[in-house]
Amino acid sequence: MYTLYWEYMAGSIVVQATLETIGADYQMRYVDMGADEHLAPDFLKLNPAGRVPVLGLPDGTMVGETAAIATLLGEMHQTSAITPLPGDEDRGEYLYWLSVMSTAGYVTSSRVRHPERFAQSDNAIAEVKQQADKDFEAFFGLMERVISGEPFMLRRGLTSLDFYLVMLAEWVSDREALLDRHPRLHDLCAAVRETPAYTMALDTHRLPTADAAE
Repeated sequence: MYTLYWEYMAGSIVVQATLETIGADYQMRYVDMGADEHLAPDFLKLNPAGRVPVLGLPDGTMVGETAAIATLLGEMHQTSAITPLPGDEDRGEYLYWLSVMSTAGYVTSSRVRHPERFAQSDNAIAEVKQQADKDFEAFFGLMERVISGEPFMLRRGLTSLDFYLVMLAEWVSDREALLDRHPRLHDLCAAVRETPAYTMALDTHRLPTADAAE
């Protein structure tokens, strides 16, 4: 059994959707980052970087970073076709865009959602947020131009790249306006959101409402 260490609206969305797609047996362990549980000694033994997601493999090995986990799962469950394998003609394309998403995309999303982590004064925080929104728009403009499948990122069909891209779109300040501006991205997001695997992962990761908490 796999063990997924997760937090709400985090990269663990991609990992859970991938686990669901490959039909893996897994359990989930919530990590409350708001309470600094990701910095606790016990968690740092699992992932010294102090980040989620972390995936515990059946043999006890711990693997961090969304892109690394998604790629590894595809290689461990080759019949799922959720990622191109070494030797596949689109393996390089997959790795390239996965790296772009995890660096340019994910890092920009951090500035969009948490500009206070990148500046101190109110004015500086507002400027960070304003620039981050522009950078995120540029990132999605690039994604719009390079989507090569119908409607997925790669011509082969659904892969973990699609889960990753749709997750990033969840974190845009105005998601509806973004998708109106980018029709190919709109179609990709709509198709991924119809998959049971991504639907389950997104439902799991939605922030609990006040009513639910009561």
